[in-house]
Amino acid sequence: MEFVVNNAMKEKPTANAFEEIEVKQANIKVMGCGGAGNNMVNWLYKKGIKGAEIIGCNTDQQHLNMIESDRKFLIGKDVTRGLGCGGFPERGAEAAQESMNTIKDALKES
Repeated sequence: MEFVVNNAMKEKPTANAFEEIEVKQANIKVMGCGGAGNNMVNWLYKKGIKGAEIIGCNTDQQHLNMIESDRKFLIGKDVTRGLGCGGFPERGAEAAQESMNTIKDALKES
């Protein structure tokens, strides 16, 4: 059994065996989409969560107006005219597709 320890000691890496890398600050973003997602965003924001940007997006302008967040935006203006999806996920997917660039911009550098 001693040979295992001796072999391990021979192969022991030196202190500089790995390259150091620059560590940057994490850029955390929490995005809630739709009614339930926006309720979660509102709850997190009111709890005073620190260290993350809280973002809400929705097809329903009235619901967006009711929530608090660091940032919020309407998606699918042409698809829903700000009136929501009426519980139809396909319309939500269309709205997200329409606003894909806006969504990507909101999540940029995260």
